Amino acid sequence: MKIGMLTGLWHIAESATVIQGLRRVAALGFHYVDLHGVFHAGPAHLDADGCRAVKVEMETLGLAPRNYVLHPPCNLASATEVELEQAYAYLAQGIEMATAWGTRQLMLNAGQWDSMVSRDTAWNKAVLFLQRVCDHAVRRDLLIVIEPEPYVWFLVNDIDSTIRMRADVNRPNFAVLVDLGHMGLARESPDELARLGDSIVHAHFSDHEAYRHTNQVIGTGVTRTGGYLEKLRALDIDRQLQRFGFDELVVSFELGVPGDKIDDPDEWVRRSLQYVRQVAPYMNWV
Repeated sequence: MKIGMLTGLWHIAESATVIQGLRRVAALGFHYVDLHGVFHAGPAHLDADGCRAVKVEMETLGLAPRNYVLHPPCNLASATEVELEQAYAYLAQGIEMATAWGTRQLMLNAGQWDSMVSRDTAWNKAVLFLQRVCDHAVRRDLLIVIEPEPYVWFLVNDIDSTIRMRADVNRPNFAVLVDLGHMGLARESPDELARLGDSIVHAHFSDHEAYRHTNQVIGTGVTRTGGYLEKLRALDIDRQLQRFGFDELVVSFELGVPGDKIDDPDEWVRRSLQYVRQVAPYMNWV
């Protein structure tokens, strides 16, 4: 298992562009990077020239893009047909960008429950949309990766709903990103990772207050980071990943939430690295 870094921290702290974020990631010694399409690396932010500039910058810096975060621009569960078509076109653009950059996975979430839409309708709309996106992505040898979000208003918010969504979408290129801090907020134990082991292709480090999603410095919240990592190791997760064409799992730092005041984002990363090296000395980031 290796440690990676999500670019969004510097956008939150300093309104940094994705190019500026990539430079900070490289300066801290990382090799693997997650690009944050919601904040500063999406089709809404980058034209064709901007997309090429990101590719050149990563090559120059020696960064390997492992994951692309790009949520649909609407709530799938309650969207109109017009909105769903717009969301599909947006994600199709994102798939082309991911392909150009050389990353093989695009991560999204399935949306939120809406009191104006029945639960069956909301779920089925999300399933059909995700199937369509997967069918488009498979032509580019790209994985579509679902991340469980920890609050009850998300359709996919724990291991049970993740397993159900994966079964209903039923596409070979539909996989799972497990966020260790989200598992903590959902009150899921490390042992429960075994239920997802054969579908995990990526992971995020995050840490939080007991009842609030805060994305604080790793080791300063309630997340059982060391326990989750030990369970992933016991599952021989690197070997399991080979069925998706990867050699080893990358666990990327996801730090900060919009609205945070972060005076020194680099220090947040250094402190998080120090903690992970203490609880998991077998991991490195190069």
